[in-house]
Parts: sequence; C-alpha cells; structure tokens
Amino acid sequence: MTVAVGDILKTVCSFVWLDGEINQNVYATEVTSGSGPFDDQDVADDLEDWMDDMYANLVSRMSDEIDGSQIQVYKWDTVGLDWDEVATEAWTFNPTDTQSQLPRGVAGLITSQTVDPDVQGKKYIPGLTFNDILDGLMSAGYITAALGYGADWILPFVGSATGATFTPGIWSVVNEAFYENVDSMAVSGIPSYQRRRKNNVGI
Repeated sequence: MTVAVGDILKTVCSFVWLDGEINQNVYATEVTSGSGPFDDQDVADDLEDWMDDMYANLVSRMSDEIDGSQIQVYKWDTVGLDWDEVATEAWTFNPTDTQSQLPRGVAGLITSQTVDPDVQGKKYIPGLTFNDILDGLMSAGYITAALGYGADWILPFVGSATGATFTPGIWSVVNEAFYENVDSMAVSGIPSYQRRRKNNVGI
C-alpha cells in the first residue's frame, strides 16, 4: 500500500500506564500536497514526528507513570469504506511530572473548529497531576503548554521524510467525511472528564 495526495489518514496515538491501562487520542489528516505516492513507513515517520512535536509541549505536565507506547496509521478506503492499516511503530514519549496523578478520567480538554461550524474536534490530555489543578481550575503552566499543543494540532505541517503537506482536521464517523481544521482552537480552564467511548469515536 502507498499513500497519495488526497488520502485521508487516521493516526492512533497510544499511551500506557505502569499498571497497563491505556489511553488513546486519534487524529485525522489529509495529504494535501507533495510528489506522491509516498512510502508507508515514511508517512508513519512523519506522523510520529507530528506526535512528538505536539506532546513535547506537555512533557512536563503529564505524570511520569504514563508513557507513549505506539503510533498506528490508517488510510481511508474510499471503495471498501473502512480504514486500512498503513503502518504501526513504537513511540517513545516519557513525561516527567512526579506529582501525584489525578483520577484517571480527569483530563485537559482542547477543542478545535473546522470548516463546518457544526463539526468540532476534541482532544483529551491524560496523565495530569495535582500540580496542575489550582482551586478547581487548570494552572497557568498547563494552559500555556496546552496552547502550544493545540497550535501544533490544528496547523498544516510538511513531513521531513515525505515532503508531503499534511492538513489536520476531524473525521466524522456519521458523515464518513473529513473536515479541515481552521486556525482556531480553545483550551478549557476547567478540568474535563474523558469518558470511555466506542472505537473510532472522537477523531
């Protein structure tokens, strides 16, 4: 399999706690320019670099008891109407906050706007600690870090391995359609709760 301009990609970013519990965030992108087709492994390397850039903003805000585990990349099959695996690779991400962790469901929330006002993206940041809750609100240090993460999430980027431009957005499971992010996102100052949800929901 190869990836070409116009393909929609899904990147599943997995974290694992020391006790084996898993958290995941799912990201959607469209390949919007470049000289494809692109090698699968190069695509996966570029999307892993994207994860590295995003989560580098949060390395000191997340518990040292949760680590990056793996990156899985999928391509939307417009004929079979399902996701085909492109590549899976290990992901090294080691947060450093040694403070006591908050209950596992408590998370930071970042939302994005898309070209369709009715379609928004949500990302939940796991592994936060009591270091980042002050009088029931998120700390200024966390807000700053989350804004950096959000900027890296919503803006197009050029992969160093492929030279392709990847444009982030939201995949609507209901509409089976991709909606490009616009240059707008918000960080909640109130702690959120990441509920368990069905596979592929919330990307």
